[in-house]
Amino acid sequence: MANGDSKVIKVLSIDGGGIRGIIPAIILGEMQKRLGRDLSSIFDLIAGTSTGGIIAVGIGTACSNGKPYAPQKLLDLYVQNGPQIFQKSFLTPVAQLFGPKYSAAPLEQILAQFFGETDLASALTPLLVSSYDLQSQLPFFFKSHKIAARPEYNWKVREVARSTSAAPTFFPPHFLASGNSTFALVDGGVFVNNPSMAAYVEARTLYPDASSILVVSVGTGDRNDSISYAQAKKWGLLGWARQIAPVLMDSVSEAVDFELGTLPQCTYYRLQIQNLQGSIAAMDNVSPENLAALQTLANNYVASAPVSAKLDEICAQLKPGRGSTLSGTGRKLS
Repeated sequence: MANGDSKVIKVLSIDGGGIRGIIPAIILGEMQKRLGRDLSSIFDLIAGTSTGGIIAVGIGTACSNGKPYAPQKLLDLYVQNGPQIFQKSFLTPVAQLFGPKYSAAPLEQILAQFFGETDLASALTPLLVSSYDLQSQLPFFFKSHKIAARPEYNWKVREVARSTSAAPTFFPPHFLASGNSTFALVDGGVFVNNPSMAAYVEARTLYPDASSILVVSVGTGDRNDSISYAQAKKWGLLGWARQIAPVLMDSVSEAVDFELGTLPQCTYYRLQIQNLQGSIAAMDNVSPENLAALQTLANNYVASAPVSAKLDEICAQLKPGRGSTLSGTGRKLS
């Protein structure tokens, strides 16, 4: 543990949600502004799923000329490149009946542009990024702190980002190989869209002497759309295929909120915009109007008096920085 008496381990968790990654990028930008330091120097563990996994590796690795990206730069990734990633054509409605809704090529090109050849071993603090392996039918976590013992798991950051964001029906799975092992990876949101609980368990394993765990969980907005019995009762494969990804992701996120809120020796802060309605709640609405609306929504959220006060409270607890000096990602964490 770090010198001194501090044993409060600080964990950041970032939800999945497609283009709604704009929301946590803005929230984290405000948090970093108030702290005056890179978030990788504050948290003992950063976890992310899907779009949250992209943000996690962006702020948590030396992927920008040896430094992490600022949240504002990741906001630019969504605003400037979202229309290219989720590029529709007049053939899209037909094409998605027979394959993924979108080609992975634009996403992979942009991830390569942002992350280049950066290795996961460049992590500036332990990172936990979720995915799901279709071949083994098991959860798959990228763990930067395991690379020292398992160097074959030191993939490129762009590969990690691609794997965690391969949302079923939206993008094809991502193939990875390591020695004699192969993986067919899809979006971790199918089982852990809010990775806070997984991050809490990982933090307990990494830091067994911690007196308490502080978890800051940042969401991409809670959708306020309901599906009636009359709508769903006649759905077959096609009907469910259109809805299964968002239904799964929402349900697992809300369960985590309840579970972490009841754990002893855990302080849980949830930063989540409620009641997203209509097209703004879509994971792939990249119209200029929606991109602007998401930014306005997030900026108004952090500026509101209750949330601003909550951010002040959170930042006051984060100010001391990490509670540990754990090594194991290729550099000393201090």
